[in-house]
Amino acid sequence: MFFYSHLGHKIASDLLTHKSRTALAISSIAIGLFVIGTLLGMMDLQLGSMDNAHRQSQPSHISLILRQDADRAIADTLKNIDGVANIDLLTQFTAQYKTPQSSQWQTGTVIFRPDYQSQRYDLMGLVSGDFPKDQHIAAERLSAQYAKLDIGDNIEFAMAKGSEIVSLSGIIRHPFVKPPAFGGQLHFFIAPELAPAFGIPADSFRQVLVQIQAPYSADKARDIAGKLRAELAKSGIAVNATLLQNPDEHWGRAIFSGIHLVLTVMAWASLALSSVLILNTITALITQQTDQIGIMKSVGASRWTIASIYLSEVLILSLIALIIAIPLSWAGAFFSSRWLLGLFNIELADFAYSPRALYFMIVGGLTAPLLAALWPIWKGAAMSVRQAIGSYGLGADFASGGFDRWLERRATSLLPTIYAVALGNLLRRKARLFWTQSVLIIAGVLFIIIMSLMASVKLTLDNELARSRYAVRLGFSQDQAADTVTPIVQSIASTTNVEFWNRLPAELSQHGQLLKQSGSLGVQMIALPVQTNMYQPLIVAGRWFDQSDEGQQHLVLNAATAEVNGIQVGDSLQVKVFGKNPITENTNQDWQVIGLYRWFAGSGYAVEPVYAPLSSILTDNRHSFALLAANINSLDEEITYIDALKTAFAGQQIKLDIYTTLSKLEQRQFAQNQFRPLTSMLLGLASMIAAVGAIGLSGTLAIGVLQRTREIGVLRAIGASSSAIFKLFMLEGLFHGLLAWLLSIPLAYVLAEPLAKQLGITMLGIHLDFVFAWMAEGIWLVVVLILAVLAAYLPARKATRIIVRVGLGY
Repeated sequence: MFFYSHLGHKIASDLLTHKSRTALAISSIAIGLFVIGTLLGMMDLQLGSMDNAHRQSQPSHISLILRQDADRAIADTLKNIDGVANIDLLTQFTAQYKTPQSSQWQTGTVIFRPDYQSQRYDLMGLVSGDFPKDQHIAAERLSAQYAKLDIGDNIEFAMAKGSEIVSLSGIIRHPFVKPPAFGGQLHFFIAPELAPAFGIPADSFRQVLVQIQAPYSADKARDIAGKLRAELAKSGIAVNATLLQNPDEHWGRAIFSGIHLVLTVMAWASLALSSVLILNTITALITQQTDQIGIMKSVGASRWTIASIYLSEVLILSLIALIIAIPLSWAGAFFSSRWLLGLFNIELADFAYSPRALYFMIVGGLTAPLLAALWPIWKGAAMSVRQAIGSYGLGADFASGGFDRWLERRATSLLPTIYAVALGNLLRRKARLFWTQSVLIIAGVLFIIIMSLMASVKLTLDNELARSRYAVRLGFSQDQAADTVTPIVQSIASTTNVEFWNRLPAELSQHGQLLKQSGSLGVQMIALPVQTNMYQPLIVAGRWFDQSDEGQQHLVLNAATAEVNGIQVGDSLQVKVFGKNPITENTNQDWQVIGLYRWFAGSGYAVEPVYAPLSSILTDNRHSFALLAANINSLDEEITYIDALKTAFAGQQIKLDIYTTLSKLEQRQFAQNQFRPLTSMLLGLASMIAAVGAIGLSGTLAIGVLQRTREIGVLRAIGASSSAIFKLFMLEGLFHGLLAWLLSIPLAYVLAEPLAKQLGITMLGIHLDFVFAWMAEGIWLVVVLILAVLAAYLPARKATRIIVRVGLGY
């Protein structure tokens, strides 16, 4: 058998004689394969599970969120609109509640459907217990987890005739709900017969779910949505938002696709970097065994025979690494996907893995190390007998060039001897130095870029909050008179100012074609005072409103939408506004674009605002929003203030809109929570690459110990102590870390801004205000020096155990 042949013994001896070197090579390949398998597996499991869950929920193609209750009799009219296949109905409204875990009133969302057993679209599945019936309610799955609610708990609700206690009898999964951890309210489900207790007619609805006739297309859905809005407007019913959904792709796919593009590049880069250690290991092995190559050639071994020996060793290392990495990557992909999908309310219960990820792991795990090792193996196998046997492998190649000699003179004159020798040892194998440094530098640059991304997200949030000079924005389910709202908000001691805005559903078109919006919930006109003190978006072209815009049909448009539709400042758009007695109701009138603003939104799932002067919209002094300035200095103070407002408005039977009521500092915290999983994932990947760099550095130093065994014997013979030898190799490792840190600074400075901005667009869907994270330089210095110490410890300790006889006889 081959294993028992001479060549088999040779391969086994190379792998087993230096077990630490073999283990380092296997670990490096395994880490690279683990990263590839985990990330690619996550992508497939996440996207596949998201799309499957989306299709199973029978997604509506169009979802219309109404401003008021509509009678179910209107539904029959909507069904008969040309192109509509069928519709489903539901109602969402806000209510105050108390849970067993909290004695404070909180605001949540309550939902009811005409018949939970006969849902058509956006199916809400029963997780446990029963659907709502009579006085029994259900909680949404994420809400129950967040609030620690169990079946049988009693929850107190503020109803039309006072507070009542109801029992929780079921847990329901809502396919489209914002997680409470990211700012979403708790969601509860009630039976239709309980709706009148909240002051809501049982036979009404506030949301229309529509599927259009096949085949589906976004343009067709957009056209039919316009017909539905127009039909509702005939009955005096305005639409707050319009959501279009692709029936085959989950709404969160765009968020993950941007992340996955970045992670795919980083995954393959990690495998390429892990192959660097194979290159270093094989190069050192060839250098160490040049005399053996000469002997094999002298007895007739061909170039291919010699190459096949070392290629077989690399193949064995790769196979062992695959065996280790595959099950670990399956577990990593599954549990990571289950956690991330849980944030989107998708349950991944049964274990699954990605065949595509397995295929790429096998192909990449076998080919990348072989390709990395091919050049040094083929070069070593090409040596002649004279070259191979004539090599002594002492590696005295430092100071062979002018720069080396200059550096040697400067080092010996400025540094203690042991420091100068360690610096010379660092530079004596320049090819190995280059590959080892490349891994550490890339890890450092990546770490600094990610830290700069996180700092830029924080700066962007801070700048957006600085442009928002209000503390709380109250959105009303029904427009309210200023004279009604003002006394209520001024009764709260912290309030310093109040300003009123209006919102009106709108359609924008140019040359008869509806505009495509960057927000997936359609567009709404935000009418505000031209001299508002509460908010001004970041204007990127044109200008913001001033006194000259009073009563003018002027617009400030989202720059992303303008770019998609080829709109410039000064262009005219046809605007149809739906609402109560607006000047332009149900008619298309020309409005001029005077400015373009940058929209801060973490995803496309949002209603896109188009700003207009309040005086250009005829109203009856009733308003959609109240923006409040207040003396608030902390999140705790803000929470106390918003709770007082909610209680005051509930006492006046004024319902707040769940989608548009927000407090500034809380929204900032929720936005950071939303970004944290993404940046944490990237930092984890940077840590893996740094681990590859540390393993590579340890391998480089271990190989250096082997190659300099005779030199260590000489040092021992002339009286060098174990501590001096230990210090020599530890200093070499520290010099590696320090050099990598120094080289990463200018590279990170040059690359951080364009890459962080691109990551912001690709992953987060926002244009970032960039800031370079200088603190990351100091953090990375500490990290890389710690990695260098850990990597150098075992090789340095091994060097101290080499005795004179063994060293000189090597």
